[in-house]
Amino acid sequence: MNTDPEGKSQKEDPLSKNSLSSVAKVKKMKKLGSNRGVETMFRNTYRVHVELSAMADNKANFLISVNSIILILAAAHGKEVVTDRLLLFPAAVVIGSCVGSMIFAAIVARPRVTSRKKREQQKHKMETSPNLLFFGGFARIEKDDYLERMEDLIVRSEAIYPTMTADIYDMGKVLERKFERLQTAYGYLLYGLPAGLVLFLILQAILRLADKGVV
Repeated sequence: MNTDPEGKSQKEDPLSKNSLSSVAKVKKMKKLGSNRGVETMFRNTYRVHVELSAMADNKANFLISVNSIILILAAAHGKEVVTDRLLLFPAAVVIGSCVGSMIFAAIVARPRVTSRKKREQQKHKMETSPNLLFFGGFARIEKDDYLERMEDLIVRSEAIYPTMTADIYDMGKVLERKFERLQTAYGYLLYGLPAGLVLFLILQAILRLADKGVV
């Protein structure tokens, strides 16, 4: 233990210790950033996000096609199948389920559209600190401003990985919304369609039994 001339112990300065720790951490991160494993991680993460986005769009297009076919068949043969007013209830359940599923699937497949007020708020936010690697960020700023910011990013190599991380996060938020709406769309088709068909069969059986005088 170090002592001063009077024999008193000298304590280490915690601020100096924290500063040394921060410097060591920065050096470690810079060394890690030059590792090919980090680049491979980012590359694989981008690839997975792109594949998941394409999969969500394909599933949404599939739902739109299936619901369109069901609605076309219902419109073409509805009068032949619905022989009683009581059967309009299950028919409405089936049609409502298909329409609800198609609406959420279309929301997944279409580009995001927000209100004017929300767009202005997002534009102000993007102009102050846009994500230069995500189209939802840089598409709202001027071209010259974007080129200037990209040149600054390229020069400051230590900022590239944080920008890529923010880009992955933004892509993940978009995917989260897509899959939530996709889950809702499948829920309409998974629960509404069988429920409507079962209700239709039950009511049809009751009506036939009533015609025969059993009920």
